[in-house]
Amino acid sequence: MKYDFDHQINRKLSHCRKWDNKILKEKFNVNEDAIPMDLADLDFECAPAIKQAMIDRAALGDYGYTYTYDEYYDALINWNERRYGTKFEKEWIKLTFGTCGTLHYIVQCFCEPGDGVMINTPAYDPFAEAIERGGCRLIANPLKLENMRYYFDFELMEKQIIEEKVKLFILCSPQNPSGRIWEKEELNQLAQLCMKYNVLLVCDEIHRDITFKPFTTLFLANDKIIDHSILCVSPNKGFNLGGLKSSYIVVKNPEIREKLLTYLQRVYITSPHVFAVPAIIAAYNESEDWLDQLTDYIEENFEVLYAWFEKHMPKAKVMKADSSFLAWINMREVFKDEKEMKEFFVASNLTMVVGSYFVADGEGWVRLNVGTQRAILTEALHRMEETLKTFFK
Repeated sequence: MKYDFDHQINRKLSHCRKWDNKILKEKFNVNEDAIPMDLADLDFECAPAIKQAMIDRAALGDYGYTYTYDEYYDALINWNERRYGTKFEKEWIKLTFGTCGTLHYIVQCFCEPGDGVMINTPAYDPFAEAIERGGCRLIANPLKLENMRYYFDFELMEKQIIEEKVKLFILCSPQNPSGRIWEKEELNQLAQLCMKYNVLLVCDEIHRDITFKPFTTLFLANDKIIDHSILCVSPNKGFNLGGLKSSYIVVKNPEIREKLLTYLQRVYITSPHVFAVPAIIAAYNESEDWLDQLTDYIEENFEVLYAWFEKHMPKAKVMKADSSFLAWINMREVFKDEKEMKEFFVASNLTMVVGSYFVADGEGWVRLNVGTQRAILTEALHRMEETLKTFFK
């Protein structure tokens, strides 16, 4: 392997939110040597080309206002065509400052207070925050769990869209927290449903860069949905650039695009982060092999996790991940309630995200981040193994 993903860096030196002792103590009541498995970012040093691009940019000594220049658009357009088979035009693309903030803007731009906005549950909690802070009604459409795999409930979905007068649908593809990759036909059926009832479909694809099976982007699932949707994309998960706020949206429909751009001007979304543009260019133009090797490494981490649970905690049910670096685990047969589950992880000096965080239908589950060095993952599992020896006595 060309890149050493076993190499550990001290993230506590960079004021990293995930590894900050004070934050971990206040939030989880763990000790200073805790291993955080909660926040969805990676523990690896970023791709060499990205690091060098930012060093070169920093060396210029000029950190004034910047803009998105042609090389940026070329990198995005070529990456999306090469990697996902989609052909974008420059004018469809707008850089934004983080996907969560972008969802807030979209809800406030296209919805009025009281409008219904649908999400599938369990769901990433900031989706709910964007809906509720926009004064809208959250319409939770629960995913069906069959043989430890999630599926859309289209019959219930259509019923809710009609009865709740849903105006906007926020889709997570791949899904967070489960990593489920939606099949092309599933996306096509969802797209048809949204178009049938004039529901604007907003698709969050930020977890798509790390996948273990074929992924279909929304725009290729249905040849008409591109004119009835907004695509939210970001290199933040695959290349660990969350701190640069380097997300972007793709909007083909000129009417939808103009309305959103006018709103973004109204809330004064202007110049990009001075390091975001060179970082994205380096990621998309020079770091594809790094991403591919990272994906292989994380898939191996999942195998380590699966084997550990099968041997040491067989009552837990681990969902097979299609993508990303987040394990979604059903602990309902292991712990009597969420309080006991939290106590177990505190006793193990580990952090995690409890299922109740994910809006609805996640109670009794836990999400663990395996996007870390193998030695750290192994140590985390060892701590759980040691805790098991005495915890239930």
